[in-house]
Amino acid sequence: MFLIGETTEKVKNGKVSLPKEYHLRRYTIYGKWKGKNTLFLSDSKKALNFAAGRDTLSFLVKVDSDDRIEVPKEYEDCRVDIKGRISTVELTFKLD
Repeated sequence: MFLIGETTEKVKNGKVSLPKEYHLRRYTIYGKWKGKNTLFLSDSKKALNFAAGRDTLSFLVKVDSDDRIEVPKEYEDCRVDIKGRISTVELTFKLD
């Protein structure tokens, strides 16, 4: 996985749209939370551990046919900064 770029999206109906250019549906994607407002995604558990630390468990993330992922309902209508960081994707939720 080689991802570079930044964008901003909004959580709608409990889902965040990810850039189609990342082609995340090609991979088995894992997620890991770092703190309450930052979610890291990657196809490599080693990269996730490096980016998010070893404090929390990683989980399997389902990317739907529209390149969206589900997030907890508490983030509804939040702005999400999405940053491709070579081997991981960082999603930062901005609570208003």
